[in-house]
Amino acid sequence: TGGNGSSKKVKLSSAAIRSWQPLSENSRLFLENIVDSVVLSVLSQQREGKDDVQKHLNVLKNRVLRSFKTLNVPPGKLGNLKNILGLQMAEKQMLETNEESLVQLQEEINEAERSAERIEENIQQLKYKIQVLKNQLEKDEKDARKV
Repeated sequence: TGGNGSSKKVKLSSAAIRSWQPLSENSRLFLENIVDSVVLSVLSQQREGKDDVQKHLNVLKNRVLRSFKTLNVPPGKLGNLKNILGLQMAEKQMLETNEESLVQLQEEINEAERSAERIEENIQQLKYKIQVLKNQLEKDEKDARKV
């Protein structure tokens, strides 16, 4: 069958399957980079339970990477993987952009934390001043009653 999300069934002879070769090192490295990118993408979208998600994703990633080592593929039919260097460069560029975004986000978080600390300090100073003014007001009221 064809169309979106469906696969086309192809009959292969056992001779054709025997001619398949292990996935090349370059192809494995490329696929490993894609898996790493996917893991980072998923983790960057997590708000809660990030540690548990990361553990599960790492287990899955390791399983997938192990299967790549024994995966046989048809010779000369790697399609997009033929221009692997170009794809790897594009992937590296995307990772660098993501890393720059992460650094910028961390800086923004740090600035927000510093701002929150300054606000907390101001609140404490204001509470102290309020208490001093209350004490002064009580003293002034006592003095006014005496007069």
